[in-house]
Amino acid sequence: MMRILALVPGGTGDQLLFFPTLDTLKQQYPNAEIDVVVEPRSLATYRICQSVNRVLKFDYNDRNSLADFGNLLGTIRDREYDAAIITQSRFSINILLWLSGIPKRISLKGQGDFLLTDIISAAPDEYTAVQSHNLLLSLGIQKPCPPIKVNLPKSDLDWATAEQKRLGIKESGFILLNCGAYANYPADSWAEIATDIKSKLPNLPIVAIDSVNNAELLKQLTIKLPEILIASPTDIGKLTALIAAANLFICAEGDAMQLGVAVGTALVAILGANTSASKWLPIQEKRIKYVQASAGQSLKEVSPQTVLAKIWEG
Repeated sequence: MMRILALVPGGTGDQLLFFPTLDTLKQQYPNAEIDVVVEPRSLATYRICQSVNRVLKFDYNDRNSLADFGNLLGTIRDREYDAAIITQSRFSINILLWLSGIPKRISLKGQGDFLLTDIISAAPDEYTAVQSHNLLLSLGIQKPCPPIKVNLPKSDLDWATAEQKRLGIKESGFILLNCGAYANYPADSWAEIATDIKSKLPNLPIVAIDSVNNAELLKQLTIKLPEILIASPTDIGKLTALIAAANLFICAEGDAMQLGVAVGTALVAILGANTSASKWLPIQEKRIKYVQASAGQSLKEVSPQTVLAKIWEG
């Protein structure tokens, strides 16, 4: 039986962008065992992925001791993997994999890549999902990168249906806002966007997501717009199901943006000046729209009028 290991540093968004690679691997090798090594903050992402057998925990950015690396090395050796795919080439991880004896070690060009067996080059602004998928060329897989897909348990879909019923949302649907933390994009701007949408589409409810660190923003938003509805998904599956049910998803850049990409909902993303849209979004898809801060500006300086113009454009 073929065993493949993927080492994927980063948060939920980074994992989602790697899902197409995992899906192609599972399609190409249906009987293979595919394991991933991810940071503790990203473990829950694999609740909505069917292409992985085991999820291992390792904090790539922690000040790991020799014992931490030794424990990971021991686990990897025990599994006797045939190939390892690394999404971010790092000297510490590459030397660990070299010591593991995995015969095929694949990554993009980066630190310590002389310890790898296969190095794939990538254009700086190439879509990240495509960059990762190109690593499969070293396994002789030449299929195009598929879109990000997630698998939602029925319990999460049922929760989203029940949540809409609780909020009094009818079959006409709703617009969903992921406002993020207060520092990302201000309540005044969200209120202006929501008010304009409400004036043009008075029968379409607007729902804001209650998430970590945005209590103050939602408090200000509800003062400015008392009719706004608040939904409180408690995990990534419920959040994803809620995004999937929306007519339009408006969000600041971050992990939830990639969930919007994955479920096929029309998306308007607000990006910071240093974020490459072509790297983080499949901008060729007509349902994907974005606005971006000008050079030298922060994300919060993107005007609500700019966002609204993008929402209402043909």
